[in-house]
Amino acid sequence: MADIYTFTEYEKETINILKEIVTIKYGSYKNFKFKKEKYIFQKAVYKEVVLYVPQSFNANTVEAYLLKNENIIYKLAYHCLYYKKIEIPHNKILYLGRLYDFKLKPEIHNTYKIDENNLTIYSGRNLLHKDNLLKFYHQQSSYIFPARVRMLAEKIKLDIKAVKTGIFKSYWGSCGAGIIKLNERLILSPLNTIDSIIYHELTHLLVPNHSKDFYNTLEKIYPSYYKDHIWLNLYMPKEYPPKIQE
Repeated sequence: MADIYTFTEYEKETINILKEIVTIKYGSYKNFKFKKEKYIFQKAVYKEVVLYVPQSFNANTVEAYLLKNENIIYKLAYHCLYYKKIEIPHNKILYLGRLYDFKLKPEIHNTYKIDENNLTIYSGRNLLHKDNLLKFYHQQSSYIFPARVRMLAEKIKLDIKAVKTGIFKSYWGSCGAGIIKLNERLILSPLNTIDSIIYHELTHLLVPNHSKDFYNTLEKIYPSYYKDHIWLNLYMPKEYPPKIQE
């Protein structure tokens, strides 16, 4: 069967991401069907999104179907864990979802400069050293997160008493008594992923639980929530700071 769909470069990138999320299984099925299934790996139970595909459909048709159902896939994958991992080469730093070159400049002492256009971080101390890198991440999250929370809260007309950051093992964020807490590790992820966590916590000021009403409210406030959140499932390193490949 010839290819009948053509895709833009952006659509191709999206399809590649969706292929990382979905396990595709061909067989004697009548129609396409999505299903979330459990599997066991090294004695641990995980969940994955499976797309069952009729044997007669070619890859091009499957890709078009994935793209058409992009939002459904992100929603299905919400509680799945993938750990594809971002390989971090020597002399690179993961920051806000992008890999930056690192260049030591002793003359700038204890400060640093971030060149976003050329993806380079200059620092007066060796950020490849674990303790220094943790200090860098801590300083950046302490600066970026509160400003981001207050900006987004203002957009949806909510009042925030305080914003705190820390390293938490079991959650990305929490909210109580008007205080938003964000996991410092989020500094590794893209800004839109950080925003997805912030909006999640802000929504708790309106709906305190994780009911259907909560997620409906969250989707109204931030329609791309599931799409932006998926980075955490796919790429967030297990280690903090992330290990650098030799």
